[in-house]
Amino acid sequence: MTLSSLERETTRHANRTGTLLGRVQSLVSRTRAIRQLHQLDDRLLADIGLSRGEIESSVWGRR
Repeated sequence: MTLSSLERETTRHANRTGTLLGRVQSLVSRTRAIRQLHQLDDRLLADIGLSRGEIESSVWGRR
């Protein structure tokens, strides 16, 4: 294995690791947001334009 192919493999691995880490961080953030929104009462949710049934779809961007 040459140095340049080793560099390519290392970069490819780093990109995959970064992508996986980003996905995990996104999952944790969205899960936290869902939990926090579920703690609000219905009046506060209505003030921000959400109903209780729309929380998950709004956080995941399926609205």
